[in-house]
Amino acid sequence: MQDDLDDLLASAARRPVAPSEALMERVLADALALQPEPQALRAAAPIPRPGFLARLAAAIGGPPALAGLGTAAVFGLALGYLSPTTMDYLTGASADTAEFFPGADFLTTEG
Repeated sequence: MQDDLDDLLASAARRPVAPSEALMERVLADALALQPEPQALRAAAPIPRPGFLARLAAAIGGPPALAGLGTAAVFGLALGYLSPTTMDYLTGASADTAEFFPGADFLTTEG
């Protein structure tokens, strides 16, 4: 029995079976159908150019520099607007009083 099986397998190995042309065409058609479609080329979006304020901010030094300038500007306006006695009241310190604007008391009073 063993010899019969060996003989059968040996004869099958001597004459390999080639696939038919119809089978190869069906396999290739199925393979081509499953291939992904190539994507169409699309135009690249133009890179937006930064505006005037963005370029100005970048020239100054960016957001950290603008924050420092804004803080200094607000503090300068507050110092120029309020009299030194009011600043002494806000800081809790006492210093020699200097009247830079003696007639500007109406800016810090209520009413």
